[in-house]
Order: sequence, then structure tokens, then C-alpha cells
Amino acid sequence: MTSESNEVSANARDVRPTFPFLVLVVAGAALIAMLYVQRVRVPGPIETTVRICTSLASLLGVPILLTLGFKSWLSGWRSKLPPWRNGLALSSMVLPSLVWVSNPQFGARFFHVDPGMFATLVTANLLTGLLAIALRGKSRLFVVSAVLLLWAGLQSGIYF
Repeated sequence: MTSESNEVSANARDVRPTFPFLVLVVAGAALIAMLYVQRVRVPGPIETTVRICTSLASLLGVPILLTLGFKSWLSGWRSKLPPWRNGLALSSMVLPSLVWVSNPQFGARFFHVDPGMFATLVTANLLTGLLAIALRGKSRLFVVSAVLLLWAGLQSGIYF
């Protein structure tokens, strides 16, 4: 019986590392769907559904992904990375949090952002994706997924 339980736990470990990659694929798919809806004429109900789903996924998913990325970085890589890389890694998690809190779509009750600064929010979000390169392992995938999902959420409020 113990050999079977060891086999099951080994299989569970094999599946676990694919979760961050799956989250990255889903966040990328949400961004692609949002950009497609913006640039191609689709029926109104489909466009509305994509925008609402992307906005809700961004509202709920970004803090969860950033928390998972922070937890992974804190427990696994923080002590192994040099200080300059830890600084970049930490800023790659703090900046998307600030962009998420100041998103005008969600009401932005804490930080009022002028609508003219919206392009700055999008650009700052994309720069945090570059800062996430300083992370390693699962934390990098979680933070990049959060950045992509936040980008899709920001794009869901833009109508042409």
C-alpha cells in the first residue's frame, strides 16, 4: 500500500508544476480574446460577455495571482537571489498591485486616477511584466499571469 501512495504522491508532484503554466495560458487567452473583441466586429452579446468576463477575472484573479507569486518568491527564492534582483522582484509585485487598486473601472475608491492617466497605468503594467523577469520559478509565471490578466482587465474598459 505504501508503494501505491508513493506513486500517487509522485504523480501529484508531476501535475503541480504545470498549474502556473496553465494559469499563464488562461491569462494569455483572456488577453487575446479581449484584443480580438476590440479590433474585430463581433455580435454585441459576445463582445459584452467577453468584456464582463475579462473584467471580473481581472478583478478577482490579479490579487490571487500576485499573492501566490509573492508566497512562492518569499518561501523559495528570496534567500537565494542577490539583493538587486530581490528589489526588482518585489517591485514587479508591488506595481501591479497599485495599478489594480487604482483601476478606474473598479471605482478606484482609494486612489483617484484621472482618466487622462489611463495610458500611464497600462504602460506601468507592461513595465512590471519586464520586471518580473527578475523572478524565478513559479513566482515568475504567477506574476506574469497577473500582469497579462490586469492588462486584459484594463483593456476591457476601452471602447473604440
